[in-house]
Amino acid sequence: MDKHKKRNFLFISCLISSYFSIATAFASGSEFSHKYLTLDLPEGWSTGQVPEGSEKQTIGVLKSSSIKASSITLDCYRGALHTHASTRIRGLNTISATYPAGQEQLKKPYKIKTQGGKGKAELWRGYIKIGNQTVALQTPMAAIKTKHCWLVALGFTPDSSGEAMEKDFLTIMKSAR
Repeated sequence: MDKHKKRNFLFISCLISSYFSIATAFASGSEFSHKYLTLDLPEGWSTGQVPEGSEKQTIGVLKSSSIKASSITLDCYRGALHTHASTRIRGLNTISATYPAGQEQLKKPYKIKTQGGKGKAELWRGYIKIGNQTVALQTPMAAIKTKHCWLVALGFTPDSSGEAMEKDFLTIMKSAR
């Protein structure tokens, strides 16, 4: 093989190899990683920016490109005084503040087992007023004990996308380690 053919062959081989590694990465989703927590993200989910002015416990934001206008906030509480009840109350307080026009529980708390702990998840619907119109959103919530912290995860999605969001939300929460 002459010098130019060999260089072209190597270039094409590298290009094909890169394509397959990139395709594999997108097909398998990605990962959210923090010093206290790691989550596997399904396809269509990525890590977003934590908004400026967020509480110090907010360690991450996840955004969906496959479920329109959907996101998940991740808060991590550490210390001996935190329990499932106190963690859940923090999540409920956030739901209450987010939905000033009211909220209702759609599913009572139920147990979930994660890769590195256990916890409970539940589903809420909240209402906000935009002008003269009231809009409904769904919020799955999980309070999970991990190895390093108590995690409160809150999802936000339009009411019409609730089922898809709940499915992805549970997949993400069950991967917690």
